[in-house]
Amino acid sequence: MTALELRVTPDADEPVALVPALLPLNAGEQYRFAFAVDACVGCHSCEVACAEQNGLPVGTAWRRVGEIEGGSYPTAKRFHLSMACHHCLEPACLAGCPTEAYVKLSNGIVEHHADECIGCQYCTWNCPYSVPAFQPDRRIVTKCDLCQPRLATGLEPACVGACPTHALTVETVDVAAWRADHRAADAPRLPPSDLTISTTRIELPDGVPLDSFSASDWDLRPEHAHWPLVWLTMLTQIAVGVSATANSAGMRLTAAVVAALALLTSVFHLGRPIHAWKALRNLRRSWLSREVALFAAYTGAATFAVVVPKASVIAVVVGAAGVYASGRLYVVPGRPAWNTPLTPIQFGLTALAIGPLITGTPMLAAAALGAQILVLGANLARLGWDRRPEWRGTVSLMLRWFRPAFVFRLASTFTAITFVALDKPRLALPLALAGELLGRWLFFVTVVPLSMPGSITAR
Repeated sequence: MTALELRVTPDADEPVALVPALLPLNAGEQYRFAFAVDACVGCHSCEVACAEQNGLPVGTAWRRVGEIEGGSYPTAKRFHLSMACHHCLEPACLAGCPTEAYVKLSNGIVEHHADECIGCQYCTWNCPYSVPAFQPDRRIVTKCDLCQPRLATGLEPACVGACPTHALTVETVDVAAWRADHRAADAPRLPPSDLTISTTRIELPDGVPLDSFSASDWDLRPEHAHWPLVWLTMLTQIAVGVSATANSAGMRLTAAVVAALALLTSVFHLGRPIHAWKALRNLRRSWLSREVALFAAYTGAATFAVVVPKASVIAVVVGAAGVYASGRLYVVPGRPAWNTPLTPIQFGLTALAIGPLITGTPMLAAAALGAQILVLGANLARLGWDRRPEWRGTVSLMLRWFRPAFVFRLASTFTAITFVALDKPRLALPLALAGELLGRWLFFVTVVPLSMPGSITAR
């Protein structure tokens, strides 16, 4: 890294900080942030400068100042972490984006193209640092681009220029050397840097307690319910379950109608639904793109099967693949409660629990409902065994915040199984449906994301 130079502008007497030595980059280098923990006083000037520079509305932040603390009296310590996009070498936001709105530029900056974004928010789940932010006024996701227009003219990023203690700097890094050893990107309460190979270099002072925790760990809150996704996943799985056990044209028609309704509800999750077709662009890397393509194909096949029964086999195969893709897109490191093979299994069991009850195969449904409870218990045990806040937080939300809903979900499922055993499948269907719907809602609201440390005052 090179020292900054000062230049007096022609129309002002105040010097402007420049980074001309960082331009151009040498071969194999990229830009990155560096942050000195012991220099940060937590004044939040960087947050304000970032918001003003990029015209961000209240509630949308590209840079956040968090607090970590640990130790015990009289040696307890508190530090601040100012973090924005880490411009990773393997950015998860880029890999998962269905519209290919993200681009890794030659200078290393992970750039987001707003015109290509449909506001699906999948990148906000993929990023273990929760960097991309959904901006309500624009109905799309936005993020830090290291103030690229300023860098292009030799100016520092706004956050760097605003830092009164020079805790924040921008520098170059040798990509190959950093890929081989990126331990300097790790800090207490930050997600492991090897998830995406974060490039932010963090200077940690001596004596940071090993048992540090984030101030925001105390502010456990439910996540958004994402009701359009609740209905999308439920309806697609029900449709596939009906297709798999249909024994009449009426049942095949039911599957086709439910599948078409599911596709219709899905667009209500998007910030820019008119551009929903762009979600098919990244079939090579994005599970969301694959989910959209497979369920569109399944809907077509299920509709064709209404008049050509032999097409049902194709519909079931494509639909099952769609259910797997739908579950697989939630298996992301940034959401520990979802990041397990149990997630696609849960989705498949929903199809087998509800579809057969509709078509008149209740024993299969009862077996699936029982297996669903076992899978739920296994996941909660996995999460409760881990001491990290993001893991145990889901258990706390499920068993404390949402205990009545959780108990009702279990009770309705067990009662549905009982009604099947009593040969009363018509009574079992609404209870099983209520249990699965409530379970899917809990799936979304109780997930605790990995993120950068937050502040006790931040909501």
